[in-house]
Parts: sequence; structure tokens; C-alpha cells
Amino acid sequence: MFLQQESAHLMATLAGAALFKVIALSYVEKNHRKRFQKIGTVANLFIYPVKSCGVTEVTEADCTTVGLQFEGLTDRHWMIIDENMQVLTMKEAPRLTLIKCISFNDSIRLTAPGMTPLELSKNPDIRSHDRQVKIMCQQAIPIVHCGSQAESWISTFLQRPARIVYSCSDLGVRDVFDRKRKWPNSARKGDSTIFSYLTSYLVCTSASLNLINGQLTSPVSMINFRPSIVVENTEPFDEDMWTEVKIGEHVLFHSVEPCRRCTVTTIDPVTAKSRDDRQPLELLKSFRCRQPYGTAPIFGLYLSLDIPGHIRVGDPVLVLKADDSELIHSSSSYF
Repeated sequence: MFLQQESAHLMATLAGAALFKVIALSYVEKNHRKRFQKIGTVANLFIYPVKSCGVTEVTEADCTTVGLQFEGLTDRHWMIIDENMQVLTMKEAPRLTLIKCISFNDSIRLTAPGMTPLELSKNPDIRSHDRQVKIMCQQAIPIVHCGSQAESWISTFLQRPARIVYSCSDLGVRDVFDRKRKWPNSARKGDSTIFSYLTSYLVCTSASLNLINGQLTSPVSMINFRPSIVVENTEPFDEDMWTEVKIGEHVLFHSVEPCRRCTVTTIDPVTAKSRDDRQPLELLKSFRCRQPYGTAPIFGLYLSLDIPGHIRVGDPVLVLKADDSELIHSSSSYF
């Protein structure tokens, strides 16, 4: 009888504690949701399966820790390197932007002017490939080569020796938190990426682009800035203040740092020609340089994923802004 009473008492205590936790979390969640502000909607979703190559625009995608994914294509899981294992980006090879990437059955199909399409497996058998380590952004990332046919194809198109390489989470990821920066940022241990420059997500707003284009004699495309998520119906450069971003009901990101801009923004994504007037970079330099980020102007915001899920064009976008930062560390892990 005594044991039964003790067991009943223990069960009641546990039940009470569980109920208290549910009530407490519900209160925190309700308070957290109140602080989020709806600031716009998703206008565009862009995936760049091969780093520095052409864009694949989609209307919906899965948000994974290592980037947007659609029909088996995940952002920046392929990359071009030269014969010295150095990364080739649009800075060194602007013609990369002319390579288009689409999902084709179990393959990624690459097309380029004057070239026969190249098909690569979406899921290479990484066990049968020799792995090498590439040092990228001062961090090691394992890679596998995509074969001699791919090497011949990309070398012919670029008219220089080059290779296509692949990596994925099964080979290993780069931890954004361990990336050395000259300034503090909000990266957290476990923020993951593969071949992206910093984080696996970059958000820009159409309002900021419209403000820029309103001051240029010849407008630029959003693709000049190579975001993964574009938000519309915001105020220009409102994204400077975002500390957390929620899309739809569940998908949640935290900001890491603003995106510093370079000469890639001056390359026309359709022609691969650099603008003689160096726009929009020169205009951005006139009013978008911020401390402590040096002389490179900022446009857009790097994000890392906290809660994965599926997002679509038209989904509502809600944010926490800098004024609400005291809430972030206490409650963001719950939602």
C-alpha cells in the first residue's frame, strides 16, 4: 500500500511538472509570437546548384541546414576548381554564370552556349570516389571529383583546365561558427554550409533593389546579388534590423551578419559581361558602407537555419528586429 501511495504521489508530481512546463512554454511561445512582426511575403526562391553558375528559380523548396533543396538539387553542392585546386568563381571566370542547371530525372543537367548538355548524378556514390580535402575560406571541406567527362566539358567551356567537384553532408560540412572573421557576428555552433561563402542562406528584399535601381541609368537584376530568398512588400533595407526570420508557420532562421558586396554584382548574369560603370557596386559604396565591415558595402543578410521545413512563394515572412534582441537568447530555441 505504501509503495502504491508513493508511486501515485510520484506520478502526480511528474504530471504537475509536465503541466507546468507545457503552460510555461505556451506562455513563452505566445509572447514570442507577439513580438514577431509580419513584414512581407516570399517573392522568389533561388537555388544555385553549382557555385557561381546560373540560377534555378523555384516556387517552393525544402529548407535544409545546408541550403534550399528542390527535386534533389541542393544549393551549392557542386563547385568548379582549377588545376591547382583553387576555386573558380565568377570573379575569375564570369562565363560560369552562363551555365544553367536543371533537375533531370536522377541527374543534374548542365547546359551552356555551344556545349552539349552534361548530366551528373544528383547523388554520386561517394564511396567509390577518391576523396580530397579542399581548404575553402580557411576551412577544410572534403570533395570528390565528378569524373573525366565533366572535367573535359567544363575545361572546354571555360577554355582553361578545370574540374567539377561535389560535396554533401555525408562527406562533411563547414561550421560557420568556426569561420574566422575580423568582426563579431551571430553565428552559432552547428550552423552548417557546404560551398557557400559564409552561410547557406542569403536573404534580400525587392524594396532595397528597387531603391538601388531607381538611382541607376540601367537597372540590375536581383540575380546580380545571388540571394536564395527574396522578400517583397518591405521597407528598403529593413533587413538590416532583422535578427530572426520566420517563414510560414514553422521555418525559422537567425541572422549571422550582413553580406559584404564585391565586383560579382557588376557582372550581367545574362551576358557575363562586366559593366563599365561598375554599377551597382559604386552606388552602394556611396551610402552602404558600415562599420565594422570595412570598405565593402552591404546588401542583404546572411541567415542560418534553426527549424527546417517547406516554404513557398507567397508565404508570409515575420521577423524579430534588433530592438527585440533581449528575447532571442531566452526563447528562440523553442520554436
